[in-house]
Order: sequence, then structure tokens, then C-alpha cells
Amino acid sequence: MTWIVGCTNTGNLESIGTGANGGGAGASDSSGAGSGTGGGAGTSTGGGGAGASSGAGESGSGAGTGGVDASTVGDGSPASGADAAVAGGGYDSSAVDPGTAGDGDRTINAPFQVAPEFTRGAGVPQGVVFRFSIPSSTIYPKAPSRNVAVYVPSQYKTGTPAPVMVFQDGTNFYGYDTAVPPVLDNLIAKGSIPAMVAVFASNGGGDAVGSERGLEYDTVSGLYAEWADKELLPQVEMQSKMLPGQAVTFTHDPEGRGAVGGSSGGAGSFSMVWWHPDLFRRLITFSGTYVNQVPANSPFPHGCWIYHDVDPYAAAPNGLIVQHCESATNPAAGSSNPGPCDTPLSQAACEAVAGCAWNTKVNKPIRVWHESGSNDLGAGGAPGTYRNFDLANQRMAASFKLRGYHYHYDHAIGARHTDGGVLRQTLPEALTWVWRGYQAPK
Repeated sequence: MTWIVGCTNTGNLESIGTGANGGGAGASDSSGAGSGTGGGAGTSTGGGGAGASSGAGESGSGAGTGGVDASTVGDGSPASGADAAVAGGGYDSSAVDPGTAGDGDRTINAPFQVAPEFTRGAGVPQGVVFRFSIPSSTIYPKAPSRNVAVYVPSQYKTGTPAPVMVFQDGTNFYGYDTAVPPVLDNLIAKGSIPAMVAVFASNGGGDAVGSERGLEYDTVSGLYAEWADKELLPQVEMQSKMLPGQAVTFTHDPEGRGAVGGSSGGAGSFSMVWWHPDLFRRLITFSGTYVNQVPANSPFPHGCWIYHDVDPYAAAPNGLIVQHCESATNPAAGSSNPGPCDTPLSQAACEAVAGCAWNTKVNKPIRVWHESGSNDLGAGGAPGTYRNFDLANQRMAASFKLRGYHYHYDHAIGARHTDGGVLRQTLPEALTWVWRGYQAPK
């Protein structure tokens, strides 16, 4: 294991595949309020959450997502005696509904500016970055040795439960592991986000259908979330014991655990919070692969397209976010692999299976920030291609809005796939927004 105090390399957050946009006007407001500042446009157009106001002034529909209260545990079930003995219903932290500031749809325009948080401010405490490798996996036995980088803020106190965000492709492609630590240093110092640990995990190798990366990220299931919880985070805790006075202990409160990813890493991150909100609840994605990128024999043949749309394509989204089948007796339980109550795609098919119920009203307790570019992969393609990334992300946003989720969607005009310019402009704001409502242990 190697460790570095105050990683200063700003990294190379370039877009993969089709290039990146550079600097320019149009920086986002870091308050999370939703409107852009500077020369580029950044207009807010809509809202989500309970009673959220849209751009037209209409009241939003659906119940907003709340947090953990002292009478429930993370899966929404009543707290047992042991759980209730701990503040926050068995957890070391809690969350409240922070309201709808920053929720909804927004348009931002190229050229994009680098947010000032990517340069560590004078006098800002520097965190530690250490690195190690995971040689093998039980859940993904075909995966090769995997590189992992971990950021630990200087404010972290050993023995306290640390909130965490897991970055997919963390040491591949995007330079997350070198560019993001100064952002975290700055935001933590300002009190914009909690003193959280960031785990940058590399993927399993390859890309798209048939690859290990595709298996981990593009599969519509919660298995990757289980891997992160049972294999990745325990390895980080063990390896961190080598740090001088900063051994890490992660919170088990899902309100204190989130995921970040681009492209397939974004799809994998969404699957983490969707299938396992008992483990992870906060999410940021860029150009998420909410499209068909799975083998034909998959339980959901159109892959992550299923999250927003089911055939036949209709004016309003009709995918799993809007309506889905689930267990009638324990709907809040996490699921690592789709079971009999997960795969039916109509009310009739769902209710024909014993013990299943059709859900069109109860939301999962998640917060989602996502983005796509007007020049993203497949942009302009018909819905029947199942490969239009920009359309897919727009339909995800429409799904969240229809159900009243806390979500924020940026449509980046002129941006390409996982555009580095967009990420450098909006990531500090995204981190601030996605952690709203979190209450660290006192």
C-alpha cells in the first residue's frame, strides 16, 4: 500500500470516446439553487419532490424522499429494541428532507468553466490519499486484480463512522482519484459536505457487452452494490489501519453512503441505489448508460433502458422508476439479483405471482443528480435504437419528476459523452446538492 499526503495533481478529467469541451463561460451556482451564473446559460426548468414548484409554478406531485427517523431502520421497517437503543433508529447519523432547492431540470451551455473548487484554497486542510489493490473477488471471480485509491479528509477522527462515496472507474479513464481530492478538501473545509471518505475503485476490465466492466456496471441488478458493501469497503477499512492515526470505520447508515459514475459507471451507480437503498442512497452520474448494453438473454433484455421505459414507448415514461413489481411483504428489502417479484413489467403479470405487489406510489429514499450532453452517444437516435444516451437521461429525469423524487438533471448543450468540461464545472455543486439533508453523528 502507498499513501500520499495532500494529493496535488489535478488529474485529467477528459471525456472518453468522443472528446471533451474546454473552458469558457457558464459556471454553475455552487449554492445548488439551480440557476447558472456567468456567461453561459443555466436556466432552471422544473422541480421535484413533495410539493415542488415547477418552472411554470405548478405544484409537484408525489411524495418526496425523506430520511431515517428514530422509529425505523434503513429498510423502512420498525426499529427493534437493539436498533432503537441507538440514535437515528439504529444508525449513527440521520437525514431530513432538505426541501426542493436545486431540484428539477436545468440547461447549461458550452463552453464550460472549471469550478474554483478544483484548486485547493490557501490554508485548506489537505486530506490523505492511499492506494492498494484487491487481488481477487468472491462475487466477481473472473475479475482481475483491482486498483483502489482512497481519500481520507484531515478532519476525519478515527473510530467515528465515516460517510462515503464510491467512485466507479475510480482509477480508470476520468482521473477521479487525482482531480477530486482538492474538491473534497475545499467543500469539507467550507462545511458544504460532511467530512466524508471517497473510494475510487477501478473497474473489472474491458468494456460493453461481454466484458467484466459490463457485467459489473451494465447488469440491471444490485449485485455490484453487494460487492461494494461486502468486499470493497471492508478492504478499505482493513488497509486504512496502516494510516498514522486515521484508520477508517464506515457508517452503515445508507443515508451516509453514495455513488458516483460516468457512462456505464453511472448506470452501475444508479443500480446500487435502486436495488440496494438499504446500502446506498446518494447518487451522481454523468452520461449514464441508461440504454441497452446487456446480453440478449438478460432478465431485462433492453438493459438499463428499463429504468425509464418499457415497450411500447409512450409519451410519458413507463419504466421501473414510474411503476414496478416488488415484494408485497418486504418491499424495502434490498435485492442483489432480480427475483420473481422484480421482473414482471405489467400490473397483471405482477399480481399473478404470489407475494408480489404493483407499486405506482411509494418512492425509494434516494437523491439523484445526473447529466447528459446534446452531443452524447447516439444523440438523435430513435427510441427504438435503445442507444440514445441523451434521450435516455431525459427520460430518467421525466420519470423522477413524474414520481416526485428529489432529483437534479443537467442537459448540457454542446457537451459530448462524459464531457470533462461539464464535470469540472458542476461536480462541486453536485456534491453539495446530493449531500443536502444529511446529519452527521454528533
